Amino acid sequence: MIIVLFFIALSLPSSFAAPLAQAATDTPTMEAMMGTPVALAPPEVTDVEIWAVRDPQEASAFSIADQLGYFKDAGLNVTIKWIVSGTDMPNLVATGQVNFYGESGFSTTQLKDKGIDVRYVMPLADISGTQDFVVGPNVTLKTPKDLEGKKVGMAAGAGVAIAITGMAKQYGVDFSKITFVNLQPPDQISALAHGDIDAMAVWQPWSLAGVKLGGKLYFSGNTSYIEGTEQKVNWMYFDSGLNVRGEFLDKNPNTVQAVMSALIRATDYIDTTPIEKVADTLSGPLNVPKEDLAIIMKQNIYSYTVDQHVIDGMTALQAWMLDQKVVAKSYTPKDIYDLKLLGELAPDAVKQQP
Repeated sequence: MIIVLFFIALSLPSSFAAPLAQAATDTPTMEAMMGTPVALAPPEVTDVEIWAVRDPQEASAFSIADQLGYFKDAGLNVTIKWIVSGTDMPNLVATGQVNFYGESGFSTTQLKDKGIDVRYVMPLADISGTQDFVVGPNVTLKTPKDLEGKKVGMAAGAGVAIAITGMAKQYGVDFSKITFVNLQPPDQISALAHGDIDAMAVWQPWSLAGVKLGGKLYFSGNTSYIEGTEQKVNWMYFDSGLNVRGEFLDKNPNTVQAVMSALIRATDYIDTTPIEKVADTLSGPLNVPKEDLAIIMKQNIYSYTVDQHVIDGMTALQAWMLDQKVVAKSYTPKDIYDLKLLGELAPDAVKQQP
């Protein structure tokens, strides 16, 4: 079986909060200048629902834009519709009732394969570092080969499977000999605590909850602890971003651009504000203790830039999906990205076209 290895994400830049050197006392600080709204045409639709997974990977920018009033500044009345798992998103979108949703290119490609027109209009984060594999508290693995025959909780269709196949390739593990139990994240925690599964493949904040139960973080999409020390690996590329139903985008480009402008401001805020302050703002809406949230957010790279790293990573992701028969035919980044509006709002962010 051909396994496609994925490009490792660069380490998350350090957050900073110090103001720029001032030439005069009335010169605005970085915090004051950051996130100035772009002049936009009035949105065609002002009442908007955005569907998102309630975690810091998929929802940080959405929640910041909501909490700090960026959506309102763009002339929108936004309601965030929370779900537990991104694996449920394709089915929700397929109903035709979802116009905006936060998810990865993985889901976008799945929907394209079903003939559903959705457009990936902007990335928001590289989340490879928060796609985790946690071994249960009473399980001892001498080598990764010991995973053969073990029960692993994982939501069907979860992207973290990519990291597992990358690890299996490197260590000679027979992927087919691992028994996967289809469980959503909350159920994985319960099953791990009761010993019903030996490990879980899940994303944050659920993996941190597993560690707090006494479990051991074995590896993530871009970091391995298998050898006893932290080592960077390239076992997957995974992302999150804003997806829009094609029909809605064609009819309401101003509304889509308004949503995007708010998310650009939110992402800039995340990247230029001390992470502890960001976590304090997000703790309530994401229902994660702020101390935990600060730890988790440092494992993600929040960015709306499309560069060669992103294009290469998405190309590898789509190749893996074809190899694993997740999709029926071959796709490329050009098939899912629609970067026209991002290029208008933030020209410097589109460094590489699909």
